[in-house]
Amino acid sequence: MKTATIQYFTILFIFALMMIKLPSIAFAAEQDTQVRSTAMNAAGNTDHETLAHYYEDQAKEMQAKIQEQVEAINHKPSTSFLGRNGQRIKKHVVYKIHEFEKAAAENLQKAAYHNKMAEKQKNRKQFAESGKIKG
Repeated sequence: MKTATIQYFTILFIFALMMIKLPSIAFAAEQDTQVRSTAMNAAGNTDHETLAHYYEDQAKEMQAKIQEQVEAINHKPSTSFLGRNGQRIKKHVVYKIHEFEKAAAENLQKAAYHNKMAEKQKNRKQFAESGKIKG
């Protein structure tokens, strides 16, 4: 009887967590889609400058999260890291910092790519407007 009750509440708990998390996942996907759609103009060309700024902002956000985690770990009393749970918590925070660093580096790479593409796009427009292309 106890195991059936425990299983029931475990399933109920997992279902509740999924219902809480799904809207935030959908919101993040929707926000990314909106940024990409605004970066496309009517002719179907991509506005690389907008995408570069977006990825730079994302990298800055990741850096802020890293700083927040570092502050949290530095201001925690050293006695809170004693024992098995304390070590797990510390490892988890270090893991989160590492993941944020990877995401920030990835966003900076994407921003650099889009900056390079924006520069090429600008050069093409200048070349086309100079009249050197014969149609």
